[in-house]
Amino acid sequence: MIESSVKFFLQRLTNLLLQNPEIFLGFQDQIINIKSILSEKIWYFEEINLRIEKESGVALAWIQELRVSIHSTDDCIDEFIVQVKNRNGSDRNSLIDEFKIRLEQIGSRIGEIMNRMPGNTERVSMEGMTFSSSMTSNSDSNYVLPYYLHSCLMYCCVFPESYQITKGRLVRLLVSEGLVQEKIGETMEDVAKENIESLINLGLLVLVESKSDERPRFQVDPQFRVLVRRKMEEEGFIASCGISVESNDVIGSNVRRVSIHVDAMNIPNDLNGARVRSIFMFGIEGRLTEEAGFDRLREFLLGVKLLRVLDLEDIKLRTLPDEVGDLIHLSYLGVKNSDIEELPASIGNLRNLQTLDIRWNGKLVKTLPVGILNLIQLRHLKMLKNSGVCGMVVPGEGIGKLKNLQAVTGLYAGEGVAGELGCLSQLRRLGVMDFTEDIASELFLSIAKMENLLSLSLEPKHGNINGDMLPPLEPFTPPPLLQKLRLEGQLGTIPNWFGSMHNLMKLRLGFTHLTENPTQVLQFLPNLRRLSLWQAYDAKQIGKEFCVAGGFPKLEFLTIASHVLEEWSELEEGALPSLKCLHLHSCLKLRKLPEGLQNVTTLQRLNLYPLLDDHEERLRPDGGAENYKIKHIPVISFITNSMVNSLVSRDSS
Repeated sequence: MIESSVKFFLQRLTNLLLQNPEIFLGFQDQIINIKSILSEKIWYFEEINLRIEKESGVALAWIQELRVSIHSTDDCIDEFIVQVKNRNGSDRNSLIDEFKIRLEQIGSRIGEIMNRMPGNTERVSMEGMTFSSSMTSNSDSNYVLPYYLHSCLMYCCVFPESYQITKGRLVRLLVSEGLVQEKIGETMEDVAKENIESLINLGLLVLVESKSDERPRFQVDPQFRVLVRRKMEEEGFIASCGISVESNDVIGSNVRRVSIHVDAMNIPNDLNGARVRSIFMFGIEGRLTEEAGFDRLREFLLGVKLLRVLDLEDIKLRTLPDEVGDLIHLSYLGVKNSDIEELPASIGNLRNLQTLDIRWNGKLVKTLPVGILNLIQLRHLKMLKNSGVCGMVVPGEGIGKLKNLQAVTGLYAGEGVAGELGCLSQLRRLGVMDFTEDIASELFLSIAKMENLLSLSLEPKHGNINGDMLPPLEPFTPPPLLQKLRLEGQLGTIPNWFGSMHNLMKLRLGFTHLTENPTQVLQFLPNLRRLSLWQAYDAKQIGKEFCVAGGFPKLEFLTIASHVLEEWSELEEGALPSLKCLHLHSCLKLRKLPEGLQNVTTLQRLNLYPLLDDHEERLRPDGGAENYKIKHIPVISFITNSMVNSLVSRDSS
């Protein structure tokens, strides 16, 4: 899509002058000239359907020429940044003079291309995909996506067809790629979320039904995916290697992104001159832990010096090559759920890194390289090793200098870190592990300064294994905008501020082992949509006091896990008026479902893991005594105790 190529490139030129004045201030005139040439006829790109001659090949050739010119300019700028950092004295001055001349030549070239803009004798749809009411029920007429939604939809199709994408990951990738339009007064992440929601509302992205209290995931509607993928290949948006036996893995010279599937040996040897900006790997098992696969990755990284995105999520890899540190344009590094044991010291060279995702790497040493404090552009530091283990240590002092941070999770906040967090005024998500009483007051003071904080997680060391106590929470005042709260570890009493969290949408209480019923307060929170009570309330019996009529007015997902619960006797009529999913997990002593569950007519899914064998008999549709309570629920999933025992026996044999 030429409109997105032009507008996102213009956005980048503006940011070069704002964010890198020490490098680009001397080229201000040349950069402004290129911007003015492209902006002068921006109306041409803003039209949804370009006016072109009947012979559309002329316009297609012109669009491709302009796209190649923009990509070449982007490459030229990135190569200059790499080179200028390694030059001094007269060599540096010569490079600067050459680059200034090159920018002037680029301006002339783009101006010449724009002067040959195709005519306007006919309108032909050139801005990508036209969707009609016959393709989606959410539209009354034909429409063409705006350039920013077009790019967002294409990016969703980078992932394999059956892949379920989380919103957070997609948001971080889009921001790192520079594929989000700027809006005054909004963060790029917020705008990216709005774009994703727009595609969902249009029916182009489909939410995947959650089985429990999992994060929402989505996929591209299959009827649109083929159309979008065809467009992506035409524009060089991505090339896929090893996606099937029949696939042609030759990479075109105009390709900007590469996805590698199934086997590490599908990593291409020859990029055919392509200046690749993003690499994704999917479904690769084993080979990257072997020497041949690792060497193949290392050699590949040597040829992609302008890389911005390296996404290796779910790829088993013991270590990252040191060469990663040479990718100075890298803005996204994702190695979630791999076997990495240590990050290379060279990671401190990645001054443009915005996202570092190292979650669920249980073997990773708990202290990060000291160079992590050099990553001044970092926005998302995702570090949870494994649930119930120690937090990650940021060495020395300095995390407070990472002013762009919006999210930090899996953090050890001792040794002065708790106080430094108060400097991170942009923080929206904070997850602290090893939470102890000696840092509580300092941490609470820091959190009080985080006026934009939306998500908070607090967990003592081994809080969900040894039942460690959380420090007293009464002195704490939750941030006014808080939407998500996760507390792991024993709580003596329910904090008196629980009822004041009017913006709270998601709450997990894990292993809190409360002796008083938390729902007596929680059911009156006006915006709570997801509640997980995981070994949270040590009651053998609960009744209609759990939720009165009209209680939990917006709650959609409820999870209860309890080893002690024996009876849930009754639900008042009118309770849980919005509930969609009820998930009962590890309720090993629960023998009956509550009377009144049949009145929760909004319920779409019931999960019972595991289920007592005799209880399963009572729930059967062929005469089960309790079937009337659940027969209105469309989806019911369960695993009986005998099924569990059978699986355990089979695995142990």
